[in-house]
Amino acid sequence: MGKPWRRGWQALLVLLGMWAVAAIASAQDVSLPQPGPSAPSPVAPRSDREPYDPTHYRAPSLSLSRLEQDPVPARVLAGEFERRFEAVSGDMLWAHKGQATWWRIIVNQDVAEADAPQLTIDRPSRREIELWRPGDDLPLRRSIYGPDTDLNHSTRMIVFPLPRGLRKGDRLYLRMLAADVMSSRVEIQPLARVQREDMMHVGLRSVVLTAMGVIAVLAFGFWIGLRERGYAYLGLTLVLQILTLTSDGGEMRVVPWLNEIAPDSRTNIVLNTAAVLASIRFLIFFLGLRTTQPKAARLLDWCSISLGGLLLVSLFRTWKYSALFGNLNLLVVVALVLYCTVVAVWRRQREAYFLLLAWLPLMLLLVALVGANHQWWPEFSWLEYTFPVGLAFGGLGLLLGLTSKLQQLRRDRDTANRLATYDSLTGAMTRAAISQSLRNAVDSAHRSHRPLSVVFFDIDHFKRINDEHGHRVGDETLRIVSLRTRNRLRAYDLFGRYGGDEVLVVLADTHLRDAVRVAEHLRESVSGSPLSIDGRLLPVSLSLGVAELMPDETPEQLLERADAALYASKSAGRDRVTGHSVEPEREVVS
Repeated sequence: MGKPWRRGWQALLVLLGMWAVAAIASAQDVSLPQPGPSAPSPVAPRSDREPYDPTHYRAPSLSLSRLEQDPVPARVLAGEFERRFEAVSGDMLWAHKGQATWWRIIVNQDVAEADAPQLTIDRPSRREIELWRPGDDLPLRRSIYGPDTDLNHSTRMIVFPLPRGLRKGDRLYLRMLAADVMSSRVEIQPLARVQREDMMHVGLRSVVLTAMGVIAVLAFGFWIGLRERGYAYLGLTLVLQILTLTSDGGEMRVVPWLNEIAPDSRTNIVLNTAAVLASIRFLIFFLGLRTTQPKAARLLDWCSISLGGLLLVSLFRTWKYSALFGNLNLLVVVALVLYCTVVAVWRRQREAYFLLLAWLPLMLLLVALVGANHQWWPEFSWLEYTFPVGLAFGGLGLLLGLTSKLQQLRRDRDTANRLATYDSLTGAMTRAAISQSLRNAVDSAHRSHRPLSVVFFDIDHFKRINDEHGHRVGDETLRIVSLRTRNRLRAYDLFGRYGGDEVLVVLADTHLRDAVRVAEHLRESVSGSPLSIDGRLLPVSLSLGVAELMPDETPEQLLERADAALYASKSAGRDRVTGHSVEPEREVVS
């Protein structure tokens, strides 16, 4: 591969390395390190205890029991259902989708008041939780959205204060209403540790969402400036992903009207579905599937129609299998995109390498997340941060890939334009290009009332050269003559092959006499020394005609007069310059 490929691979490898480092870092447990098991210490007054040291804090063990029923809270608190609670191992809470579930939490050791203990429940999205602490008649209510929002903490956890601490054997009763089947970890942590995790969560989420927002703004800016719809697809995909993340993560609660619609399960389905639809449109454009893999493009279109139907229905209501239907469509899309990417890589489409490196890890994370949501396999806590980080780096990678793709398209277009504009043998402009340039120059000269002249010439006895020495020598003669004459022109003079051995030169801001002088230099550059071709010297001369643009004269009329001057040079014996004037007596010959 050439240098551009090597530079592209280096950039992709750097991007992949950054993604991997960020993903590994984000997957680490953000909680403070804990020592090994030790005997629980008795509760002591603050004056008898050392200052709180978070590095030596060990979360107290808890015993969890679950009640399938949803009785009146007073009856649960009165102990009527104690024997119906079923013990559950571990520290995970869950609830059937849309059904309230009761949990009994028994503390197996004392929890000191001095630590400002807090009961924390992670993955709080779309959960409404009520907690009865020992001695409480009314519950504490917490949720990410709605009137029970606790703005003192981040959206990473639902936090309940335990200001009086707890004694071994104390019981907490918790009622959970969830809109999904994801599990949440329950734990008792000191306030200092909760605040530290809040800061780390807010910092990482801010970086990820800001990065995605910046990439989306850049994409839309490129779309407005370059009018390339691929950037619009990418920008829309990123915006919808940002909305999905902020809806699930709880950041939407800071906007009052979004705080009303974000908890609705329809919001999640609509945003996720719209994001997938935008991604499909982008990927079809990015890989050029309409032309390179039309069958795969049609399958993606059918997936789009299916998801579009789900989106329209979800605007009004959801049904039991809405999430499953949407996620199955998503997995089909992921499989198709992976297949198309592999095929494109096999065909050496440059943009496919960007897609493979930028989105392959993200697609694997997406599959893991979908499976965990439907309990097809265990949940992975590192997805909480790894997936958003993957979205940010995936968006950046695709922005770079799209830019590389468009640069290549522009290079191809410029190459095609050059082939259409310049003659491959002589390097001069083609007849169509020089004719259009002459028309533009004539229009400009008429508007600005500035002089303009043209030189029309051909090679004397060029047919004889072809007949005696062959067409290869004739082509080489044309190339050398073009090179010598072009080197005698100014940078902004126009030089084009008009046909065969005929060449047209357009001299802006040049009167007739100056143009005749330029033409004479062109003649001398060729006839002054013979051409060396295949080890032999070949004498060559030019006949040139010159004409200056007259008021209201058309390009065709100007060329006609220059051609007449060229004919006059040939009639006078060739190897000379003739300047054509409107009055015959002003004709200039050299």
